[in-house]
Amino acid sequence: MKRIISTLLVCVLLLGCVFTLASCGKMLSGKYEASISDENKTTYEFSMNKVTKTTSIGAFGFAKTTTTEGKYKITENDEGKLKITFTWEVDGAEESETFNFDKVETSDSEYIELNGIKFTKVD
Repeated sequence: MKRIISTLLVCVLLLGCVFTLASCGKMLSGKYEASISDENKTTYEFSMNKVTKTTSIGAFGFAKTTTTEGKYKITENDEGKLKITFTWEVDGAEESETFNFDKVETSDSEYIELNGIKFTKVD
């Protein structure tokens, strides 16, 4: 009986540790998009700590689409404002960019803002 209780307590403690560690990091999931037109849009797709950025630029029936994969990290500065840092791998080297970040959820939509640009959740 003591062995069962000890095993159960260890499982509960481990589960508590997992939830504590999971709640420390801020994560995003899903696809967010900002578009000027059907041919000109930027999409960020988040999964765990990875992100895929797809940019489409076009006019007069011509379009160019670029896709970049990387990682992201959401942090809070001393003033309590959120920042998001993207780390992209470009030509074998890592490049980082940091934006002001905000996530807003309303009753009918969800979106994020990167330096004031609104990206609406589409997926």
